[in-house]
Amino acid sequence: MPSHTSLLNKWYRRTSVTQRAHYLSAAHFSKRKYWLGGPAAILATTVGTSVFATLSSKPDPWAQILMGLASVAAAALTSLQTLLGYAERAEKHRLAGAKYGALGRELEEMLSSEAEINTIQIANVRERLDALALESPDTPQSIYYKAGAGELEAPGVQTG
Repeated sequence: MPSHTSLLNKWYRRTSVTQRAHYLSAAHFSKRKYWLGGPAAILATTVGTSVFATLSSKPDPWAQILMGLASVAAAALTSLQTLLGYAERAEKHRLAGAKYGALGRELEEMLSSEAEINTIQIANVRERLDALALESPDTPQSIYYKAGAGELEAPGVQTG
């Protein structure tokens, strides 16, 4: 049976990895937001500008087809951006990372304290970890491993 300190150390490592994974996820989804939003804005601007340019002259049929396709592409990209919700997902991950960071600092404080750690404190930390896990968005597995999840000890497995 691991000691309270040993258990808190494991939870601290897990909390640190999860915090990093949420911050990496926030950056990941922020980048994706721009991958869709940037081209959508450029295409919409191009289509809007070309409409005014063609008011004074008879446009080439291929230019009309091209602008029609650009208009559809801009609408599709904008719809995808709304559907996938990358901005909202990034913000949820950023917030989850901040909450895990706060809990990690609390664990650091408990571990550095000279006071005896009791079962009530352990139960309180476990409840907060459980609540955070339930309210936090899922992190893509590849990002979770990039954050260091592969270095964590599996529950119930003792090393050394």
